[in-house]
Amino acid sequence: MNGNSLIRRVGKAAVIAALCAFSALTLSARAAQPDDAAVRVVGHPGEIQCIASTPIEVSSETAGTAMRWLLRFRGNATVIGGLREVTKSDAGLTVDLPLESKPTLTWDAEGLTFKWLVPGDRPGQSIFASYTPPAYPLGPGDKLLINVYNVSDMNQSVTVDPDGYVTFPVLDKVQVQGLTVNQLQHKLETLLAQYVKAPQVNIQLVEYGSRYVNVLGEVGSPGRIPLKGALRVLDAISQAGGFTTKSGDVEIQRRDASGKLKTMVVTQQELLGGNTEKSNIYVLDQDVINVESVKSIYVSGEVKSPGSFPYNQDMTLLRAITLAGGFSQWAKKGSVDILRQTGDKPKRIEVNASKIEKGKIDDVPLEPNDHVVVRARKFF
Repeated sequence: MNGNSLIRRVGKAAVIAALCAFSALTLSARAAQPDDAAVRVVGHPGEIQCIASTPIEVSSETAGTAMRWLLRFRGNATVIGGLREVTKSDAGLTVDLPLESKPTLTWDAEGLTFKWLVPGDRPGQSIFASYTPPAYPLGPGDKLLINVYNVSDMNQSVTVDPDGYVTFPVLDKVQVQGLTVNQLQHKLETLLAQYVKAPQVNIQLVEYGSRYVNVLGEVGSPGRIPLKGALRVLDAISQAGGFTTKSGDVEIQRRDASGKLKTMVVTQQELLGGNTEKSNIYVLDQDVINVESVKSIYVSGEVKSPGSFPYNQDMTLLRAITLAGGFSQWAKKGSVDILRQTGDKPKRIEVNASKIEKGKIDDVPLEPNDHVVVRARKFF
């Protein structure tokens, strides 16, 4: 057996040959297919499985910050579930995964399995811990501004067509789908070298036409917002028309590696306070940002300025009393009622606010729509 190849028999006829110089593998696996596709790709963020009924040749290379696998085979491929890490090419499929996600490739009797880390995979890390700008492979609808240094006639604004190509002077059609911006820059410099001496190409991503976030709720123009480079929560809200006078807390929805929907709620104060790591995070493709209507609490009775006040997550009984101007001189501090609607039944919570002021008991957190009633003292 050649030292540059590895052959393993799986079932009756499955063969894998790996060429070390190019990390090439050949896989033959027999699996029942629901259609006539030679390769069926299924999975979710964090894991992709390629189920094959035909030999696959797999080569890999490191390009910039990504690991790329090229899957070559005869026949058609079916990609199920809108897996954006997988793109079709003339020869087969391309799989692009960030190097920082520690991607791995394994094989078994059914086919190939790619695994990588996504936000939330690491112990103690939240799925919303998107500290670095996300970078995606290019796809249909993406808009680019391409400049060639000292060759102004070649400077172009281009849009990736539905087949994954852009049209560029001299080169005609260039396939870009599945490439990162850095990879496309290197590709264009290589192709242009036969026409331009030492070409220097600069590419600016104007907009990810194939990737977006949804901004809903109390914003000026709710709807789908295309990702224009790296966007944070406030950037997306701004592009959706900004906050309205009724805007309250902001809920961010994101799916984890298993497809489960996770949510994070931040206040306007946190977002506008500039805490980018914990609140104004980078948004990811297909995130949902829901700007909720402002919630209120109500304070009535023996306070100086009764009325309704905006609710926030830090709202407590004494803070609500303070917003209402504080207790009046006739207030019965030892018996303050919190009226709360729980399902179909109203609930009354009696609190000794005097003990809270003296530090003998903890302040009581309030919930949206709570009604605080401060009764008057009786003198006879």
